[in-house]
Amino acid sequence: MDAERCEFLAGNTLIDVIPSVSDTRPIHLISGDIGPFEAGVPCKVPIWTAILMKRKHNCHIVMPKWMELEELKKLLASEAENDGLAELPDHFFEICHMLVRDATDDIYDVEAVKSHIQDIYDKRDAKLRTSAIAFLSQNQTCHAQLDCVQLLETSAARATLEACKQMGVLVHNKHESTPL
Repeated sequence: MDAERCEFLAGNTLIDVIPSVSDTRPIHLISGDIGPFEAGVPCKVPIWTAILMKRKHNCHIVMPKWMELEELKKLLASEAENDGLAELPDHFFEICHMLVRDATDDIYDVEAVKSHIQDIYDKRDAKLRTSAIAFLSQNQTCHAQLDCVQLLETSAARATLEACKQMGVLVHNKHESTPL
């Protein structure tokens, strides 16, 4: 799976929008109905719909609470304090990327928000890399459990995870071929 597929999956996450137009007709989709919309009244829609509405200037996107600068500072501090990975909302990086890319005017202090998101990603990436190196340096057969890893991080770490799998096969084969 690549970053685009991760983002596609995250696109179905519901987000609040404030429509700037009224439309009494709901939109009928396979996944369910969206609408009707009343100007100025917040409603929840999938992110992909919010972005389409935003591009047509039909709404303002309400940023998730966890994407506010103070909350990002708390997440960054939590990431720095813990040895393991801190728990993040589902599809954290994908949603942040879509909103920073397509709704910059709805984000207060967008540059600081982008900087904090990047810092969180960098800290987590460094932790994943050092954990993988420590895991690979063990000379025994073992398993690893990845807690609080985001789908995008798993996708980005696929090569490292594949190396772990191959290392396990090699170690297993070495033990089987050792004469008694």
